[in-house]
Amino acid sequence: MSLDPRAATGFGRAAECYERGRPSYPPAAIARVIDNLGVTRESVVLDLAAGTGKLTRLLLPHVSRVIAVEPVPEMRRELTARLPTVTALDGTAEAIPLADDSVDAVFVGQAFHWFRTTEAAAEIARVLTTRGGLGLLWNEPTWTDQDTPWLAAFRATVEQHKRAAGAYPAGNGEWERPLAETRLFDAVQHTDDTHVQHLTVDDFVAQVASWSWIAGLSETQRAAVLADVRALLRAQAEITVPYRTDVYWTRRR
Repeated sequence: MSLDPRAATGFGRAAECYERGRPSYPPAAIARVIDNLGVTRESVVLDLAAGTGKLTRLLLPHVSRVIAVEPVPEMRRELTARLPTVTALDGTAEAIPLADDSVDAVFVGQAFHWFRTTEAAAEIARVLTTRGGLGLLWNEPTWTDQDTPWLAAFRATVEQHKRAAGAYPAGNGEWERPLAETRLFDAVQHTDDTHVQHLTVDDFVAQVASWSWIAGLSETQRAAVLADVRALLRAQAEITVPYRTDVYWTRRR
């Protein structure tokens, strides 16, 4: 299965920015999903679409082994540079390079919206052991115009490019119905946690640069957008971004 060209191009260009600027996940959320999926220190788990290893490094203390699968070479290189003991493989959610019944759980951080749900669900179920678990995590900013005075101007600067890039294959919750229709998994459970990211202006600009719909712009457009963001924030000593981390989990039927 081919990778969405927006992801291939954008994340290929912005791997270093992704590692520098993207948030991690709250430890409580990781602990909760691990507990609900019955993952133990003897478990072997897969971090699917692992990126630069933001989620991988949080899973490592809880399990025997983490296998990372990431289709973008530049992202995979960032991961292996920081986590040299982790096996990092080239592959997609729709074509996972693992044997049947080979992992006890599959985790996906900030990526399931890129997947073609039906095909990905079949592949995830194939590599999971009997009653193996699937955990999905997303960080969603919860900032408001009231607590972030520059937010409206920032959105005016960047969101036109998000609209122009088009919808994700399974964005806006469009993955839940087709996942249920596969009948490969139990009903999905959901909880959430909160955390806060503190960034310098340069780190925040790196985060913006890592968004696929910014990274996929032409060199001239991207440079102009990032310059506008930097100018907007030049008076800020620190950028504070509050997040809600949505966590979903289910088990293979």
